Amino acid sequence: MSKLLRIETAAGPAVLRRTTRKTLAITVHPDGSLELVAPQDAREDEIAAKVAKRKSWIATQRRNFHAMNATRPMARFVTGATHRYLGRQYRLKVGIGYPLGVLLKKAYFQVTTTAGDADEVEALLKTWFRVKAKEQFEKRVLAWIPWCRKHHLPEPKLRILRMPKRWGSAGIDGRISINPELIHVSSRCIDYVIVHEICHFRHPHHGPAFLRMLGSLMPDWRAVKERLEQTEY
Repeated sequence: MSKLLRIETAAGPAVLRRTTRKTLAITVHPDGSLELVAPQDAREDEIAAKVAKRKSWIATQRRNFHAMNATRPMARFVTGATHRYLGRQYRLKVGIGYPLGVLLKKAYFQVTTTAGDADEVEALLKTWFRVKAKEQFEKRVLAWIPWCRKHHLPEPKLRILRMPKRWGSAGIDGRISINPELIHVSSRCIDYVIVHEICHFRHPHHGPAFLRMLGSLMPDWRAVKERLEQTEY
């Protein structure tokens, strides 16, 4: 993979990355930053011209993200606060006692603490989410091993990696990195991210061949992807 470059465009500064893909990909991230993925031989003036043509779309995406971020409540760690797990919302019940930990029971996260302090609740709940993320992601990734063997692809191996701008990524060695924050979305969305990365074992780009393979493995991937992009947790 090529090094990242910073270039100026009509839509403001952007990070430019070059790959083997044949067309320019323009991504607006939730923080409003702009990422460009271009073919190796694309000239910077050509890239800038294409970005200029999408300036209105980029501005719309930034407005949408700004509105979403402005209305999204801060996560709270007190009794009555809500948190998502596998796409469902659960309320917190904070108690004091022993043993310390988190128990998911019916519609509640029952969190047992030493003093009921919000920082302690947060630490216990985040530890619980990390454990569940490993359990949920690992069983889904490993389930693809027979299929990958049959199709002469690398055997998938899970790595949990916090990524500020990605849900997942795939390496040529078969390692699939998944963002632990994905534990908050539905199982179907988790499966979409894994299938997406499995397809990258054969097609590193997002061209027609990649899309055909993705569609054959998950026919409703577009609807699932849209649901994932609209998810708030």
